[in-house]
Amino acid sequence: MVNKKMNVLDRLKQDSFKKKETHLNKQPEIKEFEITVIEKDFLPHTDVFFDYDNIQDLEIKKDLMKYESLLHIAKSNYHTKAGEILEEANNKYSSNKNGTFGVWLDHMKIGKKNAERLINRFRFMKTFCLSIEDEIYFESLPLSLTYEISLPNANKDLVDAVLNKQIKTRKEYISLKDNFKTNVFKESEIDSIQKLFNKLNLNISTLIENKMESSNLDSTKAKTVYEKIAMLNNEIKTLLSEIERTN
Repeated sequence: MVNKKMNVLDRLKQDSFKKKETHLNKQPEIKEFEITVIEKDFLPHTDVFFDYDNIQDLEIKKDLMKYESLLHIAKSNYHTKAGEILEEANNKYSSNKNGTFGVWLDHMKIGKKNAERLINRFRFMKTFCLSIEDEIYFESLPLSLTYEISLPNANKDLVDAVLNKQIKTRKEYISLKDNFKTNVFKESEIDSIQKLFNKLNLNISTLIENKMESSNLDSTKAKTVYEKIAMLNNEIKTLLSEIERTN
């Protein structure tokens, strides 16, 4: 049997079909996903509130509370150890002029900000958790809450409230933090108004005194003017005090 010769066009078509078959039969590539030190969702955008008081079965309630605490500890232990390692590496090599530490962080898939959070958290624990009991309690807190109180600019009163077991969730902490900011703003606003009033009052008083001295008003009328000015000042001060109390 004579083999039929294939022209160039037929050969190209045949090669094309072979490639398609090979592509279809090829198994999908399995990719490995690297686990980074900080989980992407370690600070969730929304907090789901689980109310243990709604559980009527005391045994279930006790068990779930225990499991939550154990999970927080397991998760926190990992982050604490990572923070300890990063702090040691940071102390040794972060000042390297060649940027070796930063490149190494990239190699480890750890962002600079995430590394700072881990280091701050570890330093916070070593500074404020002076006993084993303190460390255990700190580790039992929600991870996101421990990162909040570990920030260098965290409010001291709120941090103390967390460590004294008065605040136990990040949601509660953020709410109090926002309220604190609002109150500070209101207080500073009232202070600014009072300072401005005192400055204007001084200028007006000086101006009136100069005018009175150069005028031909008799002592009785002059006394009446001063009394009215004093009365207006008292009314303004009273209004400012009422505004401050309502805020």
